[in-house]
Amino acid sequence: MTGTDIRQTKGALRQTLLGGLLPALALSAVLAVPAHAGDRNYNTLASIQTTSSDGIRIQSPGEGINRSIVLPFSKSTVVELPANVMDVIVSNPDIVEAVVHTARRTVLIGKASGQTNVYFYGHNGEELLNIDIRVERDINGLMDLVRKHAPTADIEVQSINNNIMLTGRVPNAQVALKVERIAEMWQGTESGEGSIVNLLSVEGKDQVMLKVRIVEMQRSVVKQMGFNLSAVAELGDSTVSLINNLGVSSGAGFTGTAGFTNGTGGDLRSLTGAMTALERVGLIRTLAEPTLVAISGETATFLAGGEFPVLGGVFTDQNGQLQRSFEFKSFGVSLGFTPVVLSEGLISLSISTEVSEPTTENSFETGGDGGDILGLRVRRADTVVELPAGGSLVIAGMIREEARNAYDGVPGVKDIPGIGALFRNRDSQSVQTELVVIVTPYLVDPTHPDKLQTPLEGFKPANDRQQLLMGRLNTVYGDKASPDALAGPFGHVVD
Repeated sequence: MTGTDIRQTKGALRQTLLGGLLPALALSAVLAVPAHAGDRNYNTLASIQTTSSDGIRIQSPGEGINRSIVLPFSKSTVVELPANVMDVIVSNPDIVEAVVHTARRTVLIGKASGQTNVYFYGHNGEELLNIDIRVERDINGLMDLVRKHAPTADIEVQSINNNIMLTGRVPNAQVALKVERIAEMWQGTESGEGSIVNLLSVEGKDQVMLKVRIVEMQRSVVKQMGFNLSAVAELGDSTVSLINNLGVSSGAGFTGTAGFTNGTGGDLRSLTGAMTALERVGLIRTLAEPTLVAISGETATFLAGGEFPVLGGVFTDQNGQLQRSFEFKSFGVSLGFTPVVLSEGLISLSISTEVSEPTTENSFETGGDGGDILGLRVRRADTVVELPAGGSLVIAGMIREEARNAYDGVPGVKDIPGIGALFRNRDSQSVQTELVVIVTPYLVDPTHPDKLQTPLEGFKPANDRQQLLMGRLNTVYGDKASPDALAGPFGHVVD
């Protein structure tokens, strides 16, 4: 064979090898996916290099090489070895499937989420490679969505056993909520299983101060009018008494009495009539202005009032004695709110406010010596609103009007025109109530304590002389006298 023939044969062989190698590399580029994990080389004589398609390639032979990778679900990676492989053992074929492509190339396919091992052995039974594989869901699509809708946030997405974990920092709570909703949507689209673990932290959380004004006006009018009649008469040898007590027995209001006594010994001994009239007008004004401060996303509560005990249950102790348990019910002005700063100056508020007081209107008797259980008159408002910082909104406005009229009298007689008014009593009651709740949120920053004041600033208790002689409870400061001013022009005169 001549030199020319030898060179032509080598060129053809080189083209054949390149022609077979390029499709194999192309196939490796199609099947392989990124492997995310730290490498652990227990044999320094062998080296591992990631191929251009992010597969696994062993450049030099060795024993006991160990590699850890993360394989996305339903994706694959390519393993290339410098020596022929006789056996490929997968500890859990349900998680990873090994497809031997050639004697030195194997494709690993992720079938289910989980962890497993793959061992490669040579002709002499030596271990060529040991791979620890964790199969997780492919979250590249979710990461692309997060980067698209939250470009300014530093967010890392991880998949752990079909669960999505979000970590990193976001500029505000609105971005964190948006990313969580995107993850929930992607989770439901993929499989509908697993949960979202939101570990995002908000940079520079805003503080929100909520000022609430609760104003209630209650006007009540009570009118009562009645007559009390009493008469004593003799019918033969008998004495008959008639007493009509239909008027107001409280002694309040106007009372007029008129009587007649027969001293001649006639049939009618005496006749007494009393008219009672009462009109009561009441006005109740309730004003509360609670103020709370909370970090965006947190809940703050406030209660100005008290608690009263009510009977909770009755039981028998070990000695057979009857015992009672009590519970405490809160009353007064309560406020709870959760602010979320959506964007610059826009605040979402979840507000719960309540005004309550004990009353005997809804009370009931327990019987025995248990006592009466009081009721509660409650005005409550729960809502979610969005307001700009410094803006106000009426979240509750209630107008209530009650009118009650009742007549008491002697049956039959009270219906007689004219004279029937002496035998009946009229009771009229009217109640009008109006409640208004106004909320105003503010974005606030802390300040220096020297700039703050308390109600004790400038207070000084009065001494004994001021208390005994002047009747004062605290010292009264007079206005500071202004210094005498100069009359006429003064200062430097420049000619």
